[in-house]
Amino acid sequence: MSDKARFDTSSHSDLKLMQGFPPPLEKRVTRLNGLWEPPYNRWAYQNMRKIWPTSPIAPAPHGIDLVRDIDPSIAQLSVNRQDGTPAEFDTFLRETFTDSFIVVKGGKVVFESYHNGMTANQPHIMFSCTKSFIGLYALIAIEDGLVARDTPIASIIPELDNGGGFADATFGNVLDMTTSLQFSEYYEDPTAEIHDYAAVLGAGVKAGGELPSPDLYSYAMGIQKDPVRPHGAIFEYQTPEADVLNWALNRILGADFIQTVESRIWSKLGMTDEAYVMLDPAGNLFAGGGMNASSNDMTRFAAMMLDNGRWNGEQIIPKSVIDTLSRGASTEAFLNGPSAEEDMANGQWSYCAQWWIRHTPGSEAIMAIGVNGQWIYIDRNRDVAVIKQSSQPEADSWYFHSYTTNAIDAVVRHWD
Repeated sequence: MSDKARFDTSSHSDLKLMQGFPPPLEKRVTRLNGLWEPPYNRWAYQNMRKIWPTSPIAPAPHGIDLVRDIDPSIAQLSVNRQDGTPAEFDTFLRETFTDSFIVVKGGKVVFESYHNGMTANQPHIMFSCTKSFIGLYALIAIEDGLVARDTPIASIIPELDNGGGFADATFGNVLDMTTSLQFSEYYEDPTAEIHDYAAVLGAGVKAGGELPSPDLYSYAMGIQKDPVRPHGAIFEYQTPEADVLNWALNRILGADFIQTVESRIWSKLGMTDEAYVMLDPAGNLFAGGGMNASSNDMTRFAAMMLDNGRWNGEQIIPKSVIDTLSRGASTEAFLNGPSAEEDMANGQWSYCAQWWIRHTPGSEAIMAIGVNGQWIYIDRNRDVAVIKQSSQPEADSWYFHSYTTNAIDAVVRHWD
């Protein structure tokens, strides 16, 4: 058994988190320990609204039911861990701290499994899958002629024309995260700027107790350009770029993220469940990872993406936009960046419009991925999508990434 498999996989109920009136201090989940810290995240990821300021996403006036045609043989699949040792499917779900795992094929739910107290209707944090929704709106805005990839971002947001890192970046740089910034998202490095970002968000404390900036937009304005490389040279995953992209789209569309997602996706897909987005201390949307939604509603979204943007007889997302995602972006820019490690070091990956793109022959896919195990995996060629919501003990881990990719590959190829 891998060392990673020895993490305590007990449910939040078994761990007695947030039980009692009030809960004992050692069992209490807060903003400071709930965002990333195990085991507190086991409870937090299904209850972010109870510990964080949020803004609701309204359900659709009329819900649209999902069709279920369960294939029990999926539960019998074998999955290889990162070290090659096999695991039963239920073991994979447990060892990757799965809260929900859904498979869609042909527009139908063919497998669903819930753990750690999760249900199909329970909202769950999606982390950076939030970025991918914003990326869709950006591609639509480009297609509608409202903005171009080479539009200077500071022409949309004059506040960024301040000599900082974004001052001479383009909309396309921000969209594909090829802006050259002095910002590291390496979670295991306590000096990395992602921990400054978390402090601004309200989920951490800087050494000495100082706050780097009062809000996410002010923080983005203060990030400096990397003095070594030009914009567009490499892809580097940097969450503040999603905040700037959302900021720009709010101005381009004349509506904020929640208004856009309600009118363009939620209402048209017949979303039925509670959903919301987390806010920073100033009430700004946490565009980089704050959306919380149910597995049922994420399944509706994935089924629509599989059907070339159509749902219930209506074109929700232009097929051309999904085609753009499938083509992806520069594999060279990806390969030259810090994400080209382990499973992603083979030159068959790119990052396009806030989506991870897999170009592996026979395994092409577009993916919305969030830390701690959130996945929306879409294989258009095989007409299969996988939604995974998790409360993994590590934010970013090749062990969990490889294990999950192996499981998804086993599921996708189940019908070959």
